[in-house]
Amino acid sequence: MAYRNRRSYLLIYVAVFGALSIVLSSIRVSFPLGNPNLGSTPVSIAAAASPGLAAFAVGLIKGVGVSLWTGQALIEIPAGIGDGMMGVLTSRLSRKVNPVLAVAVGQLSRYLFTSGMIAVSLALSKSYPGFLDAWIAMIPAITASIMVNLVLSAAAVAGLRRFYPSAFKGPRIPPTAVANP
Repeated sequence: MAYRNRRSYLLIYVAVFGALSIVLSSIRVSFPLGNPNLGSTPVSIAAAASPGLAAFAVGLIKGVGVSLWTGQALIEIPAGIGDGMMGVLTSRLSRKVNPVLAVAVGQLSRYLFTSGMIAVSLALSKSYPGFLDAWIAMIPAITASIMVNLVLSAAAVAGLRRFYPSAFKGPRIPPTAVANP
């Protein structure tokens, strides 16, 4: 019974943070390649306090939802996958180190995960002559996004740790429980 309650809680958690990431993605600044937005902040917060798969799901929801909203599926779906991978890394790190530090490292990993996924997508679709050209072209946009999301995510996680510490101490679903529902 406890597992079912925990699973229901995680589904609600993923849905709420996924919706929040879509809404916060509407707060953006236009750059020539990419639109830095606040959409990865909820992914980082979810990752610091939940299992990696939940954080990955929030990233996927963000990517699909924002691509439907903006019509830029070629950029937003790979960005969501990259943010999901960032969420998995952040979740793993938050078990071993301070969650605020895990969020900071996770946000910095978006240079590799998020921009890498977008660059692969643009290179495969022939929108850019190559991976490296696409990746270099988006450095200003991804840097702005990382810096703003890093500050907001770290502040939110630090505040949650102070005022709601049980969010970071709660039981996590063991891998065997997921494999054998």
